[in-house]
Amino acid sequence: MPFIGWSMDVAREQSPSEARLRDVLARSRTAGYNAVALYLEHRFAYPSAPWAAGAGCLTPAVVRRLATDARSQSLRLVPFLNTLGHMEGFIRSAGGAWLAEGRGRFGGVQMCATRPECVAFARGLVADVLGAFDDEWMHLGGDETRQLGQCPACAERVAAVGAGGLYAEYFAPLCRFVLERGRRPCLWGDMLLQHPGALDAIPRQTVIFDWQYFKRPRESTAVFRQRGFDVVCCPSLQTYNAGWCFLPASQQNIDDHAADARAAGALGVCVTTWELCWFTAYATIWPLIYAAGRRLAHGMPWAEALATEGGPGYAAAAEIVGERIPQLSEFLRPGTWRSLRRHLAMSLDPFALWRAWRTEVCGQVGDELLRLCDEADTHLPDDNPLHWAINLHRVAVRWVRAVEQAAGAYAVGDLSSCVCHLREGADWLARLRPGLERVAADGGSSADVPRLDRLIGEVMRVCQRLEGLPAAGHRPAFETLVHDAYIPGDQAAWCTSPDVH
Repeated sequence: MPFIGWSMDVAREQSPSEARLRDVLARSRTAGYNAVALYLEHRFAYPSAPWAAGAGCLTPAVVRRLATDARSQSLRLVPFLNTLGHMEGFIRSAGGAWLAEGRGRFGGVQMCATRPECVAFARGLVADVLGAFDDEWMHLGGDETRQLGQCPACAERVAAVGAGGLYAEYFAPLCRFVLERGRRPCLWGDMLLQHPGALDAIPRQTVIFDWQYFKRPRESTAVFRQRGFDVVCCPSLQTYNAGWCFLPASQQNIDDHAADARAAGALGVCVTTWELCWFTAYATIWPLIYAAGRRLAHGMPWAEALATEGGPGYAAAAEIVGERIPQLSEFLRPGTWRSLRRHLAMSLDPFALWRAWRTEVCGQVGDELLRLCDEADTHLPDDNPLHWAINLHRVAVRWVRAVEQAAGAYAVGDLSSCVCHLREGADWLARLRPGLERVAADGGSSADVPRLDRLIGEVMRVCQRLEGLPAAGHRPAFETLVHDAYIPGDQAAWCTSPDVH
């Protein structure tokens, strides 16, 4: 295959240093990749949108130096941006609300596809990136544009030409804009599969990136190939939907895409990685990424590739936390959607995890999870980043169990013991801090440390509520007391129902 690449999701709270990115490029090339893609969204200092440049974002100067370094290694550095969907980083920054397509939380995540000023904004972003990257490809995004037709202007166009027609009206000229500047446009394939009529308007020089994370790409890639498009098949490392990573599913997804890409005459494979934030980090999966490169480029068996990149201890620990732990727990199993991290880091409500997991984790499953965490740790040297993922699972179990003990003490009126158990649980949560601080120092999420502070602060607020309750008489239910919408004196708990809040 002429193209063997992987994409790094810089957009989700990443601030990698230039030195880190140089190391990534070098290790990627050694592993067998001939391309690395940087998925940017708002995490690039666009000269045309200086108001969107947050601290630690990539700059044009750094990218130019990296591109030179990549060329010296016969490695492509490909820019991936988004120019319609996934624009929340722009929309939710001061100065960007005008871009929003319409309804949804904070105006949604999509930019308007019709207003001329929005089209001009997208072209400005593309021109900025063309000026920094020198690769022949320019990825324009285009995936998951589920808000097409929400605003009045777009609704009018959808009524006239359909959602697929509006999609084509937006992206066909943008593709031509790239072609006119001597580069080759790229688009994700999902919306083109949903609106196949749009393919008639898209220039045939456009490369379609066909992502299929839960099935083979054989049929979808055939659709694009039959219409005359070059295709890159895109599997994923399934970290974004897991507590850490669904390891066997990731390996199978990559193997299936490689086989189907060869069979269909596709240009190659791009392994995607997404959302290494919300209590996870790239440092924990570097060996997985590079092992995939060895697998794709050289056919190396997965176990050997993982041991080569991470050491035999990493391979053994990855099997425990990426396969045995998810198989053990219904809450964590493949097919769920990052249940642990969603109920803890993303909810910003530490008691959400207790409510969702208490039944399973306070029994034999929890005992075995703790045993597996201890076993996984024994395989790794003390400084290995994978300890972070193991410790997250351990702390989550200990936290839920502490809350369950607190609830039991509350039920019998022992408020003092209830507070003690919650403070013990907060101490367990605090054990996540050193790992999160290391992640931030290494260019990972700087927001996860404040998220942890928020969680611990919520626990302390509940302790204060408990300490202020009367010793006798009416008390709210424990579930009401720990809810973030709790209001003293609201005996009916009007705002603490899951149906309301």
